[in-house]
Amino acid sequence: MASRAFVGASYAMLCGIWGSTWLVIRIGLEGAPAFLSASLRFVVASLTLLGLAVVFRSKLPRGRVEWGLALFVGLVLFTADYGLIYWGENNGVASGLSAILFATFPLQTALFAHALLKKERVSVQKLAGIALGFVGILVIFRGQLAADAGLFFPMLAIVLAATCAGVSGVALKRWGHDTDPVTFNAFAMATGALSLAGVSLAAGEPWTVPSWPAGIGAIVYLAIAGSVLTFVTWVWLLKRLEATTMSYIAFVTPIVAVLLGVAVGEELLDPLILGGAAVTLAGIYVANSRRISGWGRARLEAVKVSATDPPGDER
Repeated sequence: MASRAFVGASYAMLCGIWGSTWLVIRIGLEGAPAFLSASLRFVVASLTLLGLAVVFRSKLPRGRVEWGLALFVGLVLFTADYGLIYWGENNGVASGLSAILFATFPLQTALFAHALLKKERVSVQKLAGIALGFVGILVIFRGQLAADAGLFFPMLAIVLAATCAGVSGVALKRWGHDTDPVTFNAFAMATGALSLAGVSLAAGEPWTVPSWPAGIGAIVYLAIAGSVLTFVTWVWLLKRLEATTMSYIAFVTPIVAVLLGVAVGEELLDPLILGGAAVTLAGIYVANSRRISGWGRARLEAVKVSATDPPGDER
């Protein structure tokens, strides 16, 4: 049984790496076409995972459910989700605005989980925390939201990408509890790589060798760090945490992206960014706090008791 510290460290690692991928995707698009870049990312990732599966003798998916789930995640998450993200960023959506739009992911996940997972019902506490977290993201990226508001279809693509990610995570939580994280992701990513290659051909993208370092460097980083390491960890964590809890990563990654911009890109640190980050983290706390949950249940019980008590005698 994994310790809480190890689970927390794994969660933090996902936030850190995925917080960097928005910027790296943007850089990679300077060196390779959108769908081809996404396809090559998952070609490298799936081949790496297949090699690891042989080394560690990982078990193959078993039965129609697991194979069907691998195909579903390959098409919905690794094809549709990433295809939409790459297309949206390639068509003018800045990485910061992408982070705002993808931050609808926790709400969409909560709704899918409510419908498909008996133990993850939507509560007022969760909705309040998700709303508070999203407000914090809006504060952080308020300038980009106003500047890029005219990009309707590319913006819609990022929102739909969050929908694909949400339904994929919930489906994996419900039907993938026995899957091996290495082999499952290997076959799902291979499906995504082939599908995205087909989309690239259909879109008429030029199939040339990506440039160095932007194209090749971004593909390698996104494949190894942003796919192999993160998605194996993601599947492992999903077996231990609620799908909705896992979706809160989408609130943390924009904060990481902004801090990277300040540290690496020499961007100015707006004090309101710190305020927005604090609001977002407070939202995550509200959504997950057992203390707040217990207080809410106590208040509800008190209201029920007062409603059923007979009125006192009036003399």
